[in-house]
Amino acid sequence: MKTPKIYDGYPVGLILLANILILAVYVASAYILFALSIITGFLYVAYLVLLELYFLKEGCIHCCYYGNLCAFGKGAVAALFFKEGDPEKFCERELGFKDFIPQVLVVLIPLIVGIALLISRGFNLLIFIAMIYPVFSWLAVNPILYGKLACIHCKQGSICCPAFKFFTKGGTNDE
Repeated sequence: MKTPKIYDGYPVGLILLANILILAVYVASAYILFALSIITGFLYVAYLVLLELYFLKEGCIHCCYYGNLCAFGKGAVAALFFKEGDPEKFCERELGFKDFIPQVLVVLIPLIVGIALLISRGFNLLIFIAMIYPVFSWLAVNPILYGKLACIHCKQGSICCPAFKFFTKGGTNDE
């Protein structure tokens, strides 16, 4: 099998695609929470912002892409808000099920609220689509985005990355 190219900086087109797909999940999910109430909508958006800041502070500052363009551009964004961390800390992290709960909630909360809205207020095509896209993205888009477009080209994955094996089905950049 051909060894994938490892990027020092990811192509801007891939970064834009990745962020559009992720933002589409956030927008669709926020639409559902705003449909419930403006307060739940703002609380959900605040949750998303805090979650992204957490990723920047706990992961991106320690990554070899800090200050550079990773597949999601977050290394460059992290450098705008936080000082560089210790690359050894990135390698020390281990991911368990509990680490994925905040990401699961990004999809699960709007799905539950969307179902409740469809039951209580009647069928609404926009709510239905807004419910389906995040689930579709999680099940179909993310495996391609992470597994085929992002992680296999990641320099940090070849060094050490707790998510690399998960997203590449236990593979390595050396395959």
